[in-house]
Amino acid sequence: MNVLIVNEQENIISSLNIEIIKTLRGVFSSDELINTFSNFFFARMIVDVTALENSNDIVTYQKLSIGLPTDKIILLIPPDSIMANNFFLSKLISMGYYNFTTNAEGIQYLLNTPNTYKDVAHLHQIGQNSNVNISVSSSNPTNDNQVLSGVRILGFKNVTIGAGASSLIYMMKKQLEEKYSFSVLAIEVNKRDFTFFREKNMLSTDKSSVATELLKAKNFDYILVDLNDYDENICDDIIYLIELSIIKLNKLMTRDKNIFAKLKDRKVIINKSIVSDSDIEEFSSEAGIKIFSVLPFINDREPSEHIDKLLLKLGLIRNL
Repeated sequence: MNVLIVNEQENIISSLNIEIIKTLRGVFSSDELINTFSNFFFARMIVDVTALENSNDIVTYQKLSIGLPTDKIILLIPPDSIMANNFFLSKLISMGYYNFTTNAEGIQYLLNTPNTYKDVAHLHQIGQNSNVNISVSSSNPTNDNQVLSGVRILGFKNVTIGAGASSLIYMMKKQLEEKYSFSVLAIEVNKRDFTFFREKNMLSTDKSSVATELLKAKNFDYILVDLNDYDENICDDIIYLIELSIIKLNKLMTRDKNIFAKLKDRKVIINKSIVSDSDIEEFSSEAGIKIFSVLPFINDREPSEHIDKLLLKLGLIRNL
């Protein structure tokens, strides 16, 4: 029998056809839940994290883990919340929380097939204080280009409209797989462009299912995510794409006059470029940003040396 702790996400949990022995509604401290359930037998406790007092504070989960068995707890996390990013999830994993999701489908899956550490290890950033997680991997020791432990999640964002994130992800994925023998998953959020590539392991999903898809993706070396307006914190690194078209730049400045200040010290790529090096230098100086890389128009039907150089610069491969 299952226990439900619900608040703002009760409608998600109530859609499940499961046996329930007790339900608490409202907001509760860790101590209150421990006092109520420490001597109470239950199979699983499904916790809507909005029902936790100070749910954004990792100490809340630490206290809960001391008094209740974390292997019996399933956390339902709002997909747009601070708790849905890699850094927070990694801390949860360190405390023994292996079962967390953002939707009803994920809860049902975890009730039938609870996670072990092995299932979430690819999300665990051991000893990491920043977004980057680079080390030597043992998953494919014969590949000289294998450089990562677990899965590295790389996000892409079009800064100017139609800057080419979908096509760049496709070309990087193909080259990593076919030339360097990596396993790569591509995910796009709130779009359906990937379906037109007709390529395996290119998924189109919505915000509520991103975390669930990442949890399933434990057998890949890299995950490339077309973020659109989704939370950047799920990624280990982000690429921002700009196309230096006058009309697109002017539209960009109309939407957000402070965009270039936000891009300072970020990995900015000039994509589909036909302008001269001097024009790029002038743009970089005027915008006050560094340009990480410049890519011309690329034929997406053939391997490209430009993609190779980008993969090398990003640390996705060790050598050409």
